Amino acid sequence: MGQYLKKKWLLVKINQKRAEMISLGGRLGLGAKETIDCSQQLDQLLNQYQQCDKSIYTITIQEVPYELSQVIKNLLKKTAS
Repeated sequence: MGQYLKKKWLLVKINQKRAEMISLGGRLGLGAKETIDCSQQLDQLLNQYQQCDKSIYTITIQEVPYELSQVIKNLLKKTAS
């Protein structure tokens, strides 16, 4: 799955888990084991989202030097001819 699609999928899962946690907290209380477990699952999803966000940024930054080198090569070819 591409990073962009994974990020979108994680947003859907985060919103579902958040709604589930709010529902559990309202019915069972914030200290209930089920609510706490759900909260920890939400934390894991949020961590995954943050990692996905970082990897998208890292890939973009790493691609810049290559693209810049291609532009420079093309300019040099044009000036040489």
